[in-house]
Amino acid sequence: MLPRAASAAVGLPVLLAAVWWGAPWLTLLVLAVAVLAIREFYRLIPTVSVAASGGRPPLLLGAMWAAALVLGAQAASGLENFLVISGGILAAGGFAAMLWTVAFHTGRQGIQTLAFVLAGGIYAGFLLAHAAALREWGEPGELGRNYLLFALLATFATDTGAFLVGRSLGRRPMAPAISPGKTWEGAAGGMAAAVAAAVALGQILELGTPVWVQALLGIAVGVAAQVGDLAESKLKRISRVKDAGSIIPGHGGILDRLDSIVVSIPTLYYLVAVVVRP
Repeated sequence: MLPRAASAAVGLPVLLAAVWWGAPWLTLLVLAVAVLAIREFYRLIPTVSVAASGGRPPLLLGAMWAAALVLGAQAASGLENFLVISGGILAAGGFAAMLWTVAFHTGRQGIQTLAFVLAGGIYAGFLLAHAAALREWGEPGELGRNYLLFALLATFATDTGAFLVGRSLGRRPMAPAISPGKTWEGAAGGMAAAVAAAVALGQILELGTPVWVQALLGIAVGVAAQVGDLAESKLKRISRVKDAGSIIPGHGGILDRLDSIVVSIPTLYYLVAVVVRP
C-alpha cells in the first residue's frame, strides 16, 4: 500500500498540472505514456507466439504510430476532424503493420502477432489520444479541460470505491475466470463512488449541465472504467503475466494504471461531443 500511495502522491499532481496547463505539457505527457504503453503491450505477446513467428513487433513502428495518433488528436478541431485524422493514421499504420508482418512473419502465430500490433496501436494510441482531443474540445478550451478532469477524477473515484468496498465487503466474484479478486460488491461500490464524484465534480468544475446529466455521465464513466479494468485483466490472462510491467511502484506497468482511463475518457468524449453538447 505504501508504494502505491507514494506513486499516486507523485504522479497525480503531475497529471493534474498537465491537464490544467494543456498543450504542450499534456501532449508531451500523453506522448510519453503512449510510447511506454505500446512497449508494454507488445511485450505481452505470448512467448510461444514470439518464438514461432520470428520475434516481437518492432517497437519503433508502434511508437511512431501511437505518437502520430496523439499528435493528430492534438491538431484536430472538433469530433469530425478528429475522426478523419485518426482514421487516416489508423489506416496508414495498419497497412504498414500488415506489410511488416508479411515480410517477417509467417503462419498462424504471425497472424496472432499482427493482431497484437494492430490492437496495440488502437489501445495505446487511438484510445489514449482521446485525452488530447477532449482537452482541446470546445472554445476557448476551459470546458474541455474541465471535462477531462471530470473523466479522470471520476475514474479514479471508481477505482478507489471498487477497491475499498470490494476489500471490505466483497463476497460474490464478478468474473473469476478473468480477475478473481473483483466482486459484485466492489463493482457496486465503484459505481456509487463514480456517481457521487460526478455530481460533486459537476458543481465544482461548473460544467453547466443538470445534476441528473452529471449523474448519468458518472454512471457511464463508472461502467467504462470497470470494463477497461476487466479487459486489461483478460489481456494479462492471455499473456499469463501478473502485471504488464513494473515501472510504477505499487501499480505495476503503465497499462496497469491506464486500464480504466483508456476506456472511460473516450466514452466521455463521445457522450459530450455527440449527446450533451453537440
